[in-house]
Amino acid sequence: MRTIEVLREAWRDLSSGAGAGVVCAVVLAVLLAGVVGSRTVTVTADVRAAAQWVTSGAATQVFTAAGRIDGRACAALADEPNVLAAGAFRKTENGMVVAALPGSSIPTYEVTGGATALFSVTGSTADAGVVVAPEVADVLGVRAGQRIATPDSPVPVAGVYAYPDDGRDPELSYAVLAPAADDGAPFDTCWATIWPADESAVAALRRTLLPASGSEDGERSTLGQLNPRSGTTFLPSEPPTVGLLESVAVGLGLVVGCAAVLRRRLSIASDRHVGVGVAAQALGIAVQHLAWGSVGATLALAVSVVMVRGLPAGDGLPILTGAAVLSALGLVGVVVGGAASVALIRERDLHRYFRTR
Repeated sequence: MRTIEVLREAWRDLSSGAGAGVVCAVVLAVLLAGVVGSRTVTVTADVRAAAQWVTSGAATQVFTAAGRIDGRACAALADEPNVLAAGAFRKTENGMVVAALPGSSIPTYEVTGGATALFSVTGSTADAGVVVAPEVADVLGVRAGQRIATPDSPVPVAGVYAYPDDGRDPELSYAVLAPAADDGAPFDTCWATIWPADESAVAALRRTLLPASGSEDGERSTLGQLNPRSGTTFLPSEPPTVGLLESVAVGLGLVVGCAAVLRRRLSIASDRHVGVGVAAQALGIAVQHLAWGSVGATLALAVSVVMVRGLPAGDGLPILTGAAVLSALGLVGVVVGGAASVALIRERDLHRYFRTR
């Protein structure tokens, strides 16, 4: 039987519904969606939990050594692998005095360039000016792009940084962050957001300590999380056994592909009786299963696409890649299982197939 005739026969079976392609595609989609969906739910939950871990400040390490932090070395940590942002802080002796609050001042911290990247900031931190806490912005009624009236001169506001009350050190909940002059003067703390956890980055954070004499009160250096409420270590979900989900996807495909052929054993045995070869039948079945199996695998993949909505592309694409691999393995199982099952059907059993149809 010529290949072109095999393909035509396969198309006729698909278009007429003789192969029950729609039903088989739906069954495959449901089964694969269970495998793909379970993996996507687990990984997506871990990704979102990790993002919350970083946002909460649990991944931000604060190295404190009053008057002994090298600001330039601290700012340079942002170039280290797995360091998302880094910056040095020092509290000014006199806070910012504003015209709206006579007789009082707002705690002010001088920070190195890039320190504001440690926070989620509303506004453009590239503009000259200070970055204020939300409480300061509410009290003074200012937003990014506006100015704070002071006895000396108006101070431009470059942005408002987020600092929720979620267990983190409340020191900056009511403060102003001002750009520090690059004059080599030491700082009090060095902050670094490290993700994923990296001991070499933590070691680099400790190396920002200046060898010069320490602060007047002789305070020792300390290192700790900005927000320890979530624990000291991020614990993702326990991953499944290597190759387990892949094996399940292939196994489900084989079962569906084999079942789709066995339900047609009477027609396949009849065609064999009139001279259609096993190889030609296997090719035709493979083509049909490839057609409806592709639909089922795509529907299963669509489940993962829906679940990862809202995630950044850098996080969502690896999840979709894993889902696509599982769907493709299921499709391979369907095609191989269907083609291989043709050999299980015997022409001599035609009458038995007819009696048990």
